[in-house]
Amino acid sequence: MSRSRNANRLAKQIRDQTSLTLSTASRMAQQANVYLGSSVVDSHDPRQRRLEAHMAHVLASGFQDRQLNGALLGVREAEPESQSLKLTLESDMANEVLRELLPRFDHFYGGVRGVPGLRVRGNERRLVLHDAASPAHITVTRADGAPIRLPSARDGEVLLWKRVPGGLSRDERQEAEDWTDSRAIEDLRVRDLLLSRILRCPKLVNRPAEPHGFANCYTHHAGDLVIEWCCGDSVEALGATLLAHGFANDLSRTNAIELVSRHSAHLGDRTVILNRHGACLYGRNAEDVTDYIRKGYES
Repeated sequence: MSRSRNANRLAKQIRDQTSLTLSTASRMAQQANVYLGSSVVDSHDPRQRRLEAHMAHVLASGFQDRQLNGALLGVREAEPESQSLKLTLESDMANEVLRELLPRFDHFYGGVRGVPGLRVRGNERRLVLHDAASPAHITVTRADGAPIRLPSARDGEVLLWKRVPGGLSRDERQEAEDWTDSRAIEDLRVRDLLLSRILRCPKLVNRPAEPHGFANCYTHHAGDLVIEWCCGDSVEALGATLLAHGFANDLSRTNAIELVSRHSAHLGDRTVILNRHGACLYGRNAEDVTDYIRKGYES
């Protein structure tokens, strides 16, 4: 199929999925330079989607702009396994992925960090991270096949996943309830669906981090995830690429995507926020920044 025909097909798909005009959809499709692909495979189990969404949210908050080798959330590949998910982790980030995810009480922070109720089983080369309160789980391995190191407690930390292996601690239970019943979120189904998809399509999500090897992720509250970058894809190109792979499937047309400006877009009514700076933030210093990040993982 020619690129022009593919762009026309993508433009029509974007128009049908969203409230954008055909001219805007065509502009986005021309920038995407991607063929229409298969849609993200979702889990049918809402508990699985909720666990994956919480994981994506925690990893975005934890890594921010500390990625290596373009792995935005520390994930290289995602493979559906029945209703569950297998993640292949960026080798240099794998140990930190586990540290960020497994729950611990941080006395200096004054609360729980990580995903409440997340527990671990399996061997060090193939770990299963499972929810203590439901059948939801994911499997993680390193891209190089090496063992993943279980985290040890740092000053002021209590490893809840180790201390309370068979259930949730009181503090975890409160955190889990806040995530499940957050009154600040208008539609928890949309949040869980889109943030779960963030975890399930790493090759698309990692695109903003490719030019420098890192980008920036953060959250405002329990309902959103922000991806911010400066080089590579435009916001419209990344948005079109996500839409081409069904990222907005099952959303209302009005909430699928809003182009706020040339440099910002909202998907799912501000569930996923894409921000791109108008100029490079690092220039020749990008390699020095990467070296600094790498040394942080080695320490």
